[in-house]
Amino acid sequence: MTTTIKGVTVSDALLVTALVTLPPSFSKGDFGQALDQAGLPEASDGDLVRRLMQSLKRQGIMAFADSTGTWSLTPLGLMRLPSRTLPLTAIDPPLLSVQQLGTGQVVNPRAETARLFFSTMACVTLIGALIGLNASFAWELGREAMQFRVLIMAGLMAIDMMRPGFVLMGFYLLAQGQKLSGTVAISIALTLSPVSVLSTTSILSASLLLGSELNHDAQVIEETRQSLRAEHARLLERAARDEAAWRQECARGGCGRIARELETAFQQTVAEAQAVLDQIVALSDDVQGTSELLSRLVTTFEGLGLFGSGRQLLLPLFLAISLELGALFGPALLLRRRT
Repeated sequence: MTTTIKGVTVSDALLVTALVTLPPSFSKGDFGQALDQAGLPEASDGDLVRRLMQSLKRQGIMAFADSTGTWSLTPLGLMRLPSRTLPLTAIDPPLLSVQQLGTGQVVNPRAETARLFFSTMACVTLIGALIGLNASFAWELGREAMQFRVLIMAGLMAIDMMRPGFVLMGFYLLAQGQKLSGTVAISIALTLSPVSVLSTTSILSASLLLGSELNHDAQVIEETRQSLRAEHARLLERAARDEAAWRQECARGGCGRIARELETAFQQTVAEAQAVLDQIVALSDDVQGTSELLSRLVTTFEGLGLFGSGRQLLLPLFLAISLELGALFGPALLLRRRT
């Protein structure tokens, strides 16, 4: 796409190169200097620079602020600029040396205390996260009445806190030779687990489905925006034709009735183009307001084949089972002091 002013053709690439170097607020001289640095020898012609800025203003790329007397790029103009991204650097993780305990080796008390501390923190954090997820599920499930919310939430939270205790007790009883009691305790914990897996899967699945809906909405918005951009370009071309006809009529026979009608048509076309531009800017704001991280996560999972196309429950179920296994057996296996 090119712009021709006074017989001088300004390419879109040159224009973008000049716009990138401009500050947030700039003057006509700043714009002319940017054009000169971008490789336009005719940028020393002040009238050419002024006409080019007026043309960009009609296209909705830049705007003039009467209060400050300066120019600035509009949201549509900023969209023309190349996006800036941060370089990604791969940082190799440090190698950790692992020392295994040999047979009969004495455990360092300080190292054992530190291990138990971090293990306790990990177990408490994991169990707390699981309790929070299940409490969120219970809160949404009992939406009809507040007492239902409180009771269901309290029941699920109590079950979440009981299950690791059952496993701890089961392992202790098995170590003491009470196999029947230990097996019963572990069986109770495993029997209560499906409730937690179901609620956690529901919460995680709802979040991922929201990301999928955001992706679909973003795609629809982008298609609409492209259509509006084409409409805006068509209106700008029609406005240019109307303006040329109006000025030609004024130059030929004076600004009479026909010229006034042509001027009215030109102003109406400009108003329609501005309305379309406002819609484009509003759609751009809607896209920027979405959760980009959640949308990209869902896109990544769909690319890996873990989500979408009839597999909406695969990833949430896997995450829920992982959390459940960690919360159930983590305390029993990690919080045993070695001697």
